Amino acid sequence: MSQNSLSTAPLLPGAPPHAGNLDDKALADWLNECLKRKRTVGYLHAGFVCKVVDCDDPSLILFPADPESKSKTALKKLARSNRLQRLELPQAVLTPTNVADSSWTFTPVASEDEIADIIDTRQEMLGRVSGRGPAITPKTAQKVWADAGGRCMFTGCAEDLSNIPLYSPPARVGYLAHIVASDPQGPRGCQQRSHPLSDNPGNIMLMCDAHHRLIDSFAPDVYDETTLVAMRQTHRDMVRGYMESMRFPRAKAITLHANLAYVPTCFHESEFIEAILATDRAMLPNVAHYVRRTSQRDDRNTPGFWPNYLREHENQIRELVTRFNSPNQSDTDELAIFPLHHNATMVLAGRIMGEARAIHVFQYQRDRRAWAWEKQAIPRPAGTFAVEGLSPDRTDEVLVTLELTAGMDEQAMPTELAPKIADGQVPWVRITTPNPSFDCIAHPKDLDQFTQVARRAINHIQDVMRVRKVHLIAISPASTVFRFGQMLQAGHHPPYTIYDRASREDKFVPAFSISGHEVSASDGAQSYRIAIR
Repeated sequence: MSQNSLSTAPLLPGAPPHAGNLDDKALADWLNECLKRKRTVGYLHAGFVCKVVDCDDPSLILFPADPESKSKTALKKLARSNRLQRLELPQAVLTPTNVADSSWTFTPVASEDEIADIIDTRQEMLGRVSGRGPAITPKTAQKVWADAGGRCMFTGCAEDLSNIPLYSPPARVGYLAHIVASDPQGPRGCQQRSHPLSDNPGNIMLMCDAHHRLIDSFAPDVYDETTLVAMRQTHRDMVRGYMESMRFPRAKAITLHANLAYVPTCFHESEFIEAILATDRAMLPNVAHYVRRTSQRDDRNTPGFWPNYLREHENQIRELVTRFNSPNQSDTDELAIFPLHHNATMVLAGRIMGEARAIHVFQYQRDRRAWAWEKQAIPRPAGTFAVEGLSPDRTDEVLVTLELTAGMDEQAMPTELAPKIADGQVPWVRITTPNPSFDCIAHPKDLDQFTQVARRAINHIQDVMRVRKVHLIAISPASTVFRFGQMLQAGHHPPYTIYDRASREDKFVPAFSISGHEVSASDGAQSYRIAIR
């Protein structure tokens, strides 16, 4: 092979010990293996960007590398054996390139000092040695550490870094990472801003070693200044949220979430923290997720869906029953419920949880995409929610509809109920509002007003009309559906059949039947039951 070109000789078996991004140790191991096998290594650099290639490998795959002391020693060995070549390229060329161009011309590394100078220059650009902007002061380090809560600030990592010395130079160099490099030629560096920002806490992130290398050495083009600033602010805000929450009474966050109508239901824990904090409470660690449904399909119209649904979620439902039917020490904690699920599931969950404990129900605000109650919201005036159709006469069955999001379309009435409603065999009790909308529950007092109206309807149906079976259809915000379920006292309510539908174009069909002691589902061909007492 020529000293100046890339060979296409067959590759001996084996790949870098950590194929992909090579940190200092992984790179040193790979370089030593190349030396052992008498391979020629190409060292490509563009400022702080560095990649290596086995010149004897016909694939010419480039591996992002982060050389430091261990790999510097290995590179010197290769240089002494005349098996090290280098090539300097523009950063715009090297950064996105994953395979070396066979036409590239490499230059043999003439001495150990040459490779040492290249690596040392790179270390300066990365701010790992002196010769950059002002050093990070202990005061700045303390501020960054506090903003991070002692955890890696890279999104989703949060590795505990509290065992790293706060004031030692290695800690400041290795784990306090600059967003805009302190050296203008470093990652995200700027001739005008690098030095002024080098000791600015807002420009520094606490990071574990792996993520520090990722943003500076392996993917600096992916993690630009805007991305990292947002990442730092999000982490800082979460830490501040947790810290601030310590002074409030505790509340356990519980979700009832399902992907509905092909729309994923996914929320960050910080959204629950924000909502609970706004009520002057602190969120306890570990959000409890009950009857979580992540299926991307919405096949509620499929025959046998609801019996299969109960079968699939039986363990989760039993867990919910056990939690709320078996008092324990944690029952003194308040609960914060975040419901966004099938109506039948929310009624069932409300029925199981009941009203024995302090439960705060939140309503997802679609227009703001937030769970927190709007601080400027004004409660609806008295009389906004009303009930009609209550009768002093006894009856075996009754239809109850919650029509707060939209009015009930009689064309969507369940097939078996429609004729009975039309000729008056089954009374129709309606809980309504003059202007139905998704945002009709915008304040906790709106939910309280609904509760008063719904409780009056439930008590009248049970105590005056002496109904033996209730049909329930809800076209109403999730918080009201869950709250309605809460008011069904275990062992004291008639059986309720809850209806649901997959879309506005479909008729409502029976989902669950909830009696005083069990929940069941049946489609005629099959049925399934779960005890809830």
